[in-house]
Amino acid sequence: MKHRLSWMLFADLRGQVAAILLLGLLLSQLIAAGLYVGLLPRWERVQRPESAISRIVMVSRLLENTALDRRASIAGLLSDADFGLRYQPGLPAPAAARISAEDELLGRQLAAALKMPLARVLVETATGSSALDSKRVQIALSGGGSLEIETAIGLEHRLGLVEQVGLAIFSLCAIGGLWAWLTWMVNAPLAHVARGAEQVGLDIRSPPLVEHGPAQLQRVIRAFNDMHRRLRTFLLDRTTMLGAISHELRTPLTRLRLRIDTDRSASEKLKMLEDIEAMEHMLNSTLAYVRGVDDTEPQEVVDLALLVQTACDTVGDLGGDVIFAFAPACRYRCRPHALMRALTNIITNAVKHGGSARVALATDDPLAVVINIEDEGRGISEAEKAKVFEPFYRSASALGSGRPGMGLGLSIARSIVLSHGGSIELGDRTPIGLRVRIALPRASIM
Repeated sequence: MKHRLSWMLFADLRGQVAAILLLGLLLSQLIAAGLYVGLLPRWERVQRPESAISRIVMVSRLLENTALDRRASIAGLLSDADFGLRYQPGLPAPAAARISAEDELLGRQLAAALKMPLARVLVETATGSSALDSKRVQIALSGGGSLEIETAIGLEHRLGLVEQVGLAIFSLCAIGGLWAWLTWMVNAPLAHVARGAEQVGLDIRSPPLVEHGPAQLQRVIRAFNDMHRRLRTFLLDRTTMLGAISHELRTPLTRLRLRIDTDRSASEKLKMLEDIEAMEHMLNSTLAYVRGVDDTEPQEVVDLALLVQTACDTVGDLGGDVIFAFAPACRYRCRPHALMRALTNIITNAVKHGGSARVALATDDPLAVVINIEDEGRGISEAEKAKVFEPFYRSASALGSGRPGMGLGLSIARSIVLSHGGSIELGDRTPIGLRVRIALPRASIM
């Protein structure tokens, strides 16, 4: 469970952004720790100019206020490995070489701090030392004698030019890598969705998008695939409907043409009226199907249990054997008239082809509200279960029964259910019969 929770947190966009931020903070801490551990010994040995000047002034003032015969011993006591002191009774030795601009600047600062002429202060790079920051300072003390100090005095900047450039390059690479990771993590799936949307605009039969990326983007891709599937279903159903209408209307129109051309007796007129009525019934069914697809009815909050009960009563009042299992009230946002039409069509089919209908409403599913309609008929073969949702398609059992119908009831019902974001499936009932399962999204429960 813990492993799954940690994976889910990392798969989530918030978790990934938090991981990138934490990684950036960790890198910054590692850089600081590396600099501290690697350079601390040198920083402790090499003093800044202002710190070295303060220490030199303090020692010089102490020795100047000490008797001449005790200055050497006091200097020895104050001396250490990083700050060597030596008192000499005579004057300072002359500079061994030309003084650098850096040493001259340090000498001027030291003379100003000691409040003595520059001639009494000498600063030069210590001879025989491999370190460029090792300095030898000589000061002519008041009362006689001179103080010689050898210590490491560095520049104002603790990091050298190479170190600063290397640190800047590493920081840029680290920040650039984190930025590239973040933009790739978010931008790549979005670009994938954009390309998929463009492809759908060109070809409605394009394959669904692969779900990848953070959890939020996967939800977007999943919703896009559902929208694509519904849109493709609507368009294909309309194409099939138009083809079926043109095929079905061709036969009665041909008969009318032949009867008008060959015979105009009263008996033929009755047959022509029957053809016209068949065509009117076909057009009315087609209009009902189109309304089921393009219904502009506004959504309302209704009691879904009462809506299902009303659909059952409507079919029962026409002589159908319908039983609705008791269900508690369920406030649901939907298009009530459209959903009523879908339920009525399915229950009517169950009574017409199965002899009776048993309807149940279940709200215990955590993802959907489920409506089951069962009958006790002969059922439908597996090969026909997908075809019966096509417009104007009638199963073999329906054709063999001789009952009138256009094959649009289930098509209208599926279009209405899909427009509500739900699904409709056919399954076998034990021991005999057919079960229609309608699953409506639970998000619409109020």
